[in-house]
This record gives sequence, structure tokens and C-alpha cells, in this order.
Amino acid sequence: MGLSADGRKEFDRDRGAASMASQEREGYVRVRGKRLFYRSYGSGERGTVLALHGGPGLTHDYLTPLADLAVSGYRVVLYDQLGCGRSERPDGYRDYTIRRGADDADELRRRLKLGRVHLLGHSYGGALALETALRHPEGLRSLIVSSGFASMDTLWRGLRQRVAQLSPANRRAYLRADRSGVQTKASARADEEFRLRFSEHLKNQPYELWKTFQLANPRISAAMGFSAKRIIDDGFRNGTLAGWDVTPKLSRLRMPTLVLAGEYDHCVPACAREIHRAIRRSRLVIAPGEGHMPMFENRDRFTSVVRDFLDSV
Repeated sequence: MGLSADGRKEFDRDRGAASMASQEREGYVRVRGKRLFYRSYGSGERGTVLALHGGPGLTHDYLTPLADLAVSGYRVVLYDQLGCGRSERPDGYRDYTIRRGADDADELRRRLKLGRVHLLGHSYGGALALETALRHPEGLRSLIVSSGFASMDTLWRGLRQRVAQLSPANRRAYLRADRSGVQTKASARADEEFRLRFSEHLKNQPYELWKTFQLANPRISAAMGFSAKRIIDDGFRNGTLAGWDVTPKLSRLRMPTLVLAGEYDHCVPACAREIHRAIRRSRLVIAPGEGHMPMFENRDRFTSVVRDFLDSV
């Protein structure tokens, strides 16, 4: 009896994973005087995908499902941004900016001799990918923005919309915690509803995602304005990302671009549509029924969409 379609898919993935094992590498590269940790999968006959994780302040670990692309001939390079995970800490966080992150990404690309890359960013990493594309377009073959944003104001309005969609009791608890900065059992229940509806859509958190949150650096999110009080009421008015908006500049981008979001993403589809409208001839995919973590919610679909785009470039 032959394998079913699903069985064949799992067999091919396992066989590809075994092949990739000999091609997996990790190490450190010095970028602007600091050591950044990176991990690489695949040999890259068809090109290299450089991936930027979100947070800000998370790690590369939750993006490891992207290694599936190595089975199709792509090299996938993940790394921990400055101050994240296994990378070296900065001298201070006051000047921790998205512009520095973009310059770091480009220098890492050059130090590792990756050539022109397909740049993929998820969540805050999507914003960072846009900043990198604007500052260093010569290093890119294509751009993929997954559940990202181009404007802090659009992100804020989308988060307000999602909080308004919580159940009444949880909405009140969420807003009380946002205004006071004090977490309670009630706000924990509100956070869990928000997570299940708009962030992960996963009852059991995958190990890679758990590990990312365990290793997160809260000093980075604080420096950039993501952990200040009164975000929902007052917007992102504090931190180095306050007022950040590259939407008017996006028409300069000429590389092939794919923009992704989930129907129930907390980076709401309006964020993706704003990017899509601004970048000429970009492609937009809104995944029905999905939230903020497509690489876990529907891994095969996510990999297929990204691979098909890469194959077309």
C-alpha cells in the first residue's frame, strides 16, 4: 500500500530535514563591534532567505519553521538581533532604534557574504524589513512582510479595534491593566482571550514559541515603547518607535514584494493593505481564519505561499 498524500508530505519533509541536518550551521558574526548569533539551513542553490524576528526583543527560535524552505533549495538564515537571545547586549538601550536594526541586518548580510537576499520579516520584524529595504535596497532580491506594519498609528488603531472585540469583562480587565500597569488574574484571563483570538490560535504553545518568550529581552520592548502604560488609550507615544511611519516612502521600493496577514491578526489586515497599496505591484495575501502566527497555525500553507512567491522571483 502506498503513502497517502499527507503521509507523502510528511515523508518528504522528514527526508528533507535529514538532508538539511548536514547543511545546518550556527555561529557568531561581528556586526558593528557586537557579536550576533546566527543559524543557517540549506545550501541555497535557489537563493538565500534572511529572516528578521519580531518583538521587539524576541529571538530567532520561533522562525525555525522557515527551515522548511531549505528542502526546496533555499538557504535560510536566522539570527538574534542585537540584545536578543544569544547575541551580545548593547552598551545601552536609550539609542536602540529601528534604524540601527536595519543597518545591523545589512551588515550581517555582508559579513556572511550572503549576496542579494530575499528579506523576510515577521511582526515587528516586518517593520524592520521595510526599514531595511528603504535604507539598503541594493542588498535585496525580494521582500516579504508577514503580519508586519509600516506605521505605528495604524498598528495602534488596529490594536484598539482588537481589544474592543474582547468579551466585555475581559475588555474592561485589559484596559484596567493597560492604564495601571498592574497585572491581575482578571487581566491574565483577558490576555489569554486576546492570545487565542488574535495572536496564536494555538491552545498548546509550540516549544519554539515558548522558548522565544522565555528568552525575550524586555528592556528592548521597553526602550522601543511596547511595554509602556496606556498604549491602548494614548498610543505608542513613548520609546524610540514613537511616531515611526514609513508609509509615504514605500513607493520608492521596486523589488518584488509579498505582504501577508491573518484575518484575525492583531497586526490587523489594514496594516497589510496599507503596505500593499503603497508598494507598486506588490502581492497581498490575507489568510482566512488565521491570526498572528501562520508558521504554526497552518505551517504547510504558509510555507507554500512563501515558496511559490520565491520561485516566481
